[in-house]
Amino acid sequence: MMKVVVIGGVAAGMSAASKLKRNLKDGVDIVVYEKGEEVSFGACGIPFYVSGKIKEASELVERTPAQFAENGIDVKIRHEVTAVDPAKKTVTVRNLDSDEIFVRNYDKLIVGSGAGVRRIPPLDVPRPNLMEVRDVEDGRRLRDRLQGDDVKNVVLVGAGFIGLEMAEACAKHGKKVTVVEFAPRILSVMDQEITDRLAEEMKNNGVDVLVDSKVSEVKLNGQSISAVVIESGGQSRDLATDLVVNCAGIVPNTGFIDVQKAGNGAIIVNEKMETSLPDVYAAGDCSIMNSSITGQPQYSPLGTNANKQGRIIAELLAGKPLPQFKLIGCSALRLFGLDAAKVGLSEREAQSAGVDYKTNLITGNSYASYYGTEKITVKLVYEAKTRRILGAQLVGQGVVVARANYYAIAIRAGLTVDEFGFLDMCYSPPFGGVWDVTLIAANTAK
Repeated sequence: MMKVVVIGGVAAGMSAASKLKRNLKDGVDIVVYEKGEEVSFGACGIPFYVSGKIKEASELVERTPAQFAENGIDVKIRHEVTAVDPAKKTVTVRNLDSDEIFVRNYDKLIVGSGAGVRRIPPLDVPRPNLMEVRDVEDGRRLRDRLQGDDVKNVVLVGAGFIGLEMAEACAKHGKKVTVVEFAPRILSVMDQEITDRLAEEMKNNGVDVLVDSKVSEVKLNGQSISAVVIESGGQSRDLATDLVVNCAGIVPNTGFIDVQKAGNGAIIVNEKMETSLPDVYAAGDCSIMNSSITGQPQYSPLGTNANKQGRIIAELLAGKPLPQFKLIGCSALRLFGLDAAKVGLSEREAQSAGVDYKTNLITGNSYASYYGTEKITVKLVYEAKTRRILGAQLVGQGVVVARANYYAIAIRAGLTVDEFGFLDMCYSPPFGGVWDVTLIAANTAK
């Protein structure tokens, strides 16, 4: 019988464990060690639970440890793997409740340990009103605080996807929200034409955004933070706050294993999710694989990728044909009244990869012009010589994210802007114009 140890009980780890058990049934013995108290939950849904859009935290939990046990998967919560010995094929585990330390051997090891919040000074010291959100319980605590009348001013540090979603969630509780971002603009994974629209939407909804800024110091009232010191352009000022939420990026949880890693600490894997160690695989937010567009490493910590990567490991270990997963890099955001999406390369990423590219930017109608007034801005990035589509970003109202997925399929298929521009698509005024805005963006690319 194959003995499999899985480190991490969320998207990647449980996807691998569940599919492998279905594949091999009694031919595999699986134990999952999860440092936290929750497994198999929808982390991407936490901001919407905090905002109140999702009513109950239980709605975010797909399956419990007891339910996995019914299917023959042994899940140990509050068990932290502290070391891996690839020569002996063992893991060292600490029971966080009893403080017991023990060793477990494996035939195959799957690392799905995820990532934690980046804690940089002065936000690296625990405070009663300093919060971060990586699991459902974190979300529950934050929502409880936001429902209290004692919290009126909230400072969020970091303007990535989670920071922006959390800013909206806090604003929906009637709080005065300030977002502090170290970079020159918010959501720097997208290009400025897109992020300028999002920043304007934040302002229109009463959220202050401070870019080129950092929290250099906190001021205390007892043990709690009463104000943060904002440093920008060589000047500093105090900003009073009742609650600070750290959304300053994530760091892969990989300190327990000596394996080939990227600069950010993520475990390097190939298309089979194999690491540099024999019989050790990695998937999800703790791993990094190559982009199918550039062939260069691309960190894409999303639940969609984690689930696919976990499935690949399960099929490989069961001797099944491998799914052909090509990492494109797809992400989306709903921010107040705007939707935004990015697939493939941004212009900045194309520059960084040394690609000879061109761009095209247009704004068009989401629906037939006589049906609705919603607008969408589309930015295409394509290869200058071949005209092959490399990336697309969209922002606006109406059908935004679904249209971005058109381009994701085009990138996967290797289509040029000319081929894409004459795709046969469904048409009806409630869904788009005779010439869809995505087709217009391709056909006007020079």
